[in-house]
Amino acid sequence: MANVGIKFEDYVAELLSRLGLKVLDKRARVTVNGIEVGEVDIVAEDNAGNKYAVEVKSGKVDVSAIRQAYVNAKVLNAKPLIVARGFSNDSSKALADELGVSVINLEEAVVLTIDELRTVIESVIYESVGDLINTVFTLATKSCDAKARAIMDAVINCNDWNCVCDKLGVNQGDCGSLISDIKRELGLGNLSLSKLRTAIRLYNLVSLLVNSCNKGNT
Repeated sequence: MANVGIKFEDYVAELLSRLGLKVLDKRARVTVNGIEVGEVDIVAEDNAGNKYAVEVKSGKVDVSAIRQAYVNAKVLNAKPLIVARGFSNDSSKALADELGVSVINLEEAVVLTIDELRTVIESVIYESVGDLINTVFTLATKSCDAKARAIMDAVINCNDWNCVCDKLGVNQGDCGSLISDIKRELGLGNLSLSKLRTAIRLYNLVSLLVNSCNKGNT
């Protein structure tokens, strides 16, 4: 069974290569302070230099696999991506959406041609970029509001929602309500914290560049 799994991973690695992604490593060790804590099936990179920690599942992806993919990608400073035969249930899909874990449904993809499958993978990447751009525009319209600015400053300095609540002076009992208020205040729907933090960083960078150009022209 182990050999079958390895062959399947090699097949997916070859498929990703043919789709234009550069395979950097296979069965890569994930270490923290020199201690091995996990393994990533494939590490790949696209033409834009984005690195992906790819988990390959021959069956459907469950909540545990979503968590594993997210944590391993976080340690490797990469984007989490799973190639599987769809989601096992609604909970796994909801968690993937919240954590920003992209899932390619191999069950649908394997019946496609290579060009069609390339389109499937590109659509996953472009959809993420599109969501990011839309969020940046939303932040731009809200950034002059003092409350929204305080929220953005808290998010940029935190890795979890509890930290955001602490920085905004909200107790843990009311944290869930605050998260809903934040998403409603910024018009972000069900956007995950990691995507929101990335969008704020990008917005701050764009604002810095624009202000720098304006100063240079005065």
